[in-house]
Amino acid sequence: MLPGTPVSERSSVEEELIERVLWFLTLRWITVAGICATSLIACFILNIGLPFIPILIIAACILLFNFVCITYHHYIKCISYNQYIKSHHRFANLQIFTDWIALVFLVHYTGGIESPVIFYFIFHVIIAAILLSRKACYLQTSFAVLLIISLSILEYVNIIPHVQIKELFPNAIYDNSLYLLSVLFFCITSLYVSAYLATSIANQIRKREKEIIVLKDKITDAYQALEGKDREKSEFTYKVTHELRSPLSAIQSLLKSIEEGYAGEVSEKAKELIIRSERRTGFLLTLVKDLLDLVTGKTGKPREGDSKPVDINEAVKCTLDLMQEKVKEKNIKLTVHTTGKPAYLNIIPDDLDIIMTNLIGNAIKYTREGGTINISNIITDNEIRIDISDTGIGIHKDDINKIFDEFYRSQNAKATESDGTGLGLTIVKNLIKRYDGHIDVQSKFGKGTTVTVSFPV
Repeated sequence: MLPGTPVSERSSVEEELIERVLWFLTLRWITVAGICATSLIACFILNIGLPFIPILIIAACILLFNFVCITYHHYIKCISYNQYIKSHHRFANLQIFTDWIALVFLVHYTGGIESPVIFYFIFHVIIAAILLSRKACYLQTSFAVLLIISLSILEYVNIIPHVQIKELFPNAIYDNSLYLLSVLFFCITSLYVSAYLATSIANQIRKREKEIIVLKDKITDAYQALEGKDREKSEFTYKVTHELRSPLSAIQSLLKSIEEGYAGEVSEKAKELIIRSERRTGFLLTLVKDLLDLVTGKTGKPREGDSKPVDINEAVKCTLDLMQEKVKEKNIKLTVHTTGKPAYLNIIPDDLDIIMTNLIGNAIKYTREGGTINISNIITDNEIRIDISDTGIGIHKDDINKIFDEFYRSQNAKATESDGTGLGLTIVKNLIKRYDGHIDVQSKFGKGTTVTVSFPV
């Protein structure tokens, strides 16, 4: 691919042409090696009287031509893409045209119309069908036919001397007009039939490929339209949740004030209703906060604060300090293994706080009383890893692939803890992805879960 040329502008057919031309260059090296090896075996092992020197000269010319082709290929890569493609069409035509000439000389020095090498013309017809259009393939085939006919007639009328390979053909038959006409007939018809069949198959493949490109473009357009709708939805959600946060906070604050008696004495019944209202308002605030975190990750809106080095050990410690009360309430055995030395991660502190709070909070929330939670911070040459293992309710294997979906909560999670928005893990995954990190969840239903988070350093 050329620098600065969008991938979408390049047809697979054009890419295939470039690859095939390069393949053709490689094939020519193999051909030269094959000519040399076959000639050596024929002359010095099988004692066949081939004109060894002329054949080696032909091989050397093919070798030199291939060097020129490679040089030209590197040159045309420096021009514009459209010229690059057009040049490759001309390049392919030139190579096949030159190879026909080399092949007819090879046929001449290995017995002319009697030579079995003449069958190799069919291979080149197939190559032409692969590389070129149908019209160009037929033109190349016609040129090959013209060369074969010309060689046969020139040898027949003795304008050029016939090279007889006596070990293969003791009696020369190149001057037998009936043999000559029959060989030419079958040779010519074979070449044109091969051209027809090969181009028919190649054209069908190209037609299907173009249909696939059209379908791909339609799918791409539909996907982009869908992405646009999703962005609009996210923008709307962001605006609504942003506007809801302040009044909900105010409502919760007012309810708390009434509950604590700042507006006068409150009856027990009214106090109970206020507490329930405050709890529901708190859930709404949590939902609004989660939605804001989620949409912020989707829309790419900047979060307040700048990235800076944060010690992962300190981040885990701060999160646990805020959750000590819950750990004590459930009598959970908590063990933390630090890295022994500071392990700094370049991140916005609030983002890391959201990640740790959600993951450690889930471990505490879904671990039964008397359970165990292990947190290990590990640093290697290329990553920082945090493992959070618990002996909680676990996740069913059918739910593992769904837990990062928006608003999804498994049945056993709902049964254990009624409160929850189903957005925590989605937010966590989006944030981790923002820092090129990775999250993995391993779990056994009813026995516990291990969450592994890794960040590159």
